[in-house]
Amino acid sequence: MKNITASIFILLFSLPLFAQSYKPNNYSRKDEYLQKSIRKQRAGIIFLSSGALATAGGVVLIVDGVRRNNYYDGNGELNGGGVETVFGALVTVIGVGFMCGSIPFFVGAHRSRMKALGVSLKTETAPLLYKASFAKQQYPALAFHISLGK
Repeated sequence: MKNITASIFILLFSLPLFAQSYKPNNYSRKDEYLQKSIRKQRAGIIFLSSGALATAGGVVLIVDGVRRNNYYDGNGELNGGGVETVFGALVTVIGVGFMCGSIPFFVGAHRSRMKALGVSLKTETAPLLYKASFAKQQYPALAFHISLGK
């Protein structure tokens, strides 16, 4: 009895692990590629804009550090701006890296969008022999576009 109860509990808890996810009937491969394209483009925009902001902030820090280096206080000594200059250069390099890192996301978004335009599910009609006469039968057909050259 313990073995049967244990096996029933194991079966009940393992069933959701193998369940399939529900997709609406009108959800197609084209929609999947379009969603993937939107997500990649959004990630690319986030990387590009955050990189641009970091680069602008780094340039401001560099300019302020150089200005502080050239500024004399009342005692005839330079106010140190070397730390700001180095930190600004580091932030600028990181910002440029983020902007360069956005390029693969935009390229991937374009590829996914082109795949979505090349794949579609439509209905085709075909003649079907039915009781000594032909009838038109509709069936779903996957249409895709294959480019032969670049």
